[in-house]
Amino acid sequence: MKKIISSIVIFLIVLLTGVAISKSDSIKYNNTMNRLGMSDEAVVLHTKSKKNLITAVKDLDKQKKMSSYQLIFFDKGNSDMGYMYSHGKISKLPITSGRYFSLDDFTSQIPFAVQGKNSEIESYKPQSQSYIKVNNRYISVIGNVGFDGAEILNSQTLVSLSPNQPKSKFHLNQVTTVLDGKALTNKDSLNKIKSILHVKSTHKYVPQSDDFTNVETSNNGELYMVGIVLLFFLIVAVNFYILVPLKYDLSRSHLTGDLKNNYRNGLMIRYLLYTLVPNILGFIIVHWRIVIISHNTFNLFMTVSILCTILIGLSQIFFIKRSE
Repeated sequence: MKKIISSIVIFLIVLLTGVAISKSDSIKYNNTMNRLGMSDEAVVLHTKSKKNLITAVKDLDKQKKMSSYQLIFFDKGNSDMGYMYSHGKISKLPITSGRYFSLDDFTSQIPFAVQGKNSEIESYKPQSQSYIKVNNRYISVIGNVGFDGAEILNSQTLVSLSPNQPKSKFHLNQVTTVLDGKALTNKDSLNKIKSILHVKSTHKYVPQSDDFTNVETSNNGELYMVGIVLLFFLIVAVNFYILVPLKYDLSRSHLTGDLKNNYRNGLMIRYLLYTLVPNILGFIIVHWRIVIISHNTFNLFMTVSILCTILIGLSQIFFIKRSE
């Protein structure tokens, strides 16, 4: 009976591991959405330049052989309003209606906008097309973005920039500039961008504060990952617990020769049934019923867990054999 209960415990541990990874994935995805799809390596570029945004974009567009990058210029007076320029890179966001920006939008003569589902900027829809009024100019809203729990994303409005557009109302010293993309790891491309934007210094992009100067790290699911490690050690402990009565049965048996080898093999099969079957059932249920993004993490957990289970059983049996 105790071994059956132990098997149930192993099954529940696998399910809890799946839930923990799912929760960690959810937190990470929410954080990514609140970063407007930008990576953890995204940086804020500090500049006091009075260069017009369109002039800056034109200067960037003239540069050849640049690594891909994305720039968002957030209005310092309202960080829920951003102006976006992309070169060979677009961080896709979840669309609730319409479409997201394409690379063609960043070469167009007219700007386009995407809005979060909770954006405070009122849209107008005289016919089938929606518009927002920005700086006394009506801009077509090509899509709406949103994700439950990602409040920063849901309140955001983004407007595309292009070197072919007329000059903007904003200058570099009036916005907070955030850079993301492969250009961050390409020294030549990064230096060109810094030179054109007259960047004095940089720091990591943290969207939790309006001015993006908050350097505190946010919860990115690390506590759940710690829990997963503890669950792994718990499985190992349960494996040893299942082995204790099996080892006792083997040690008190008075069999010899082939009979004892067959009995030992039988105990090993019983041990594997009590441990591997709940692992496999848990694995199937998790993939069937629990939404996981980090499948590699869960598969790695299961692989290591099953290998340790087998090695623990073999080592304990061989230990008993040597001690005899």
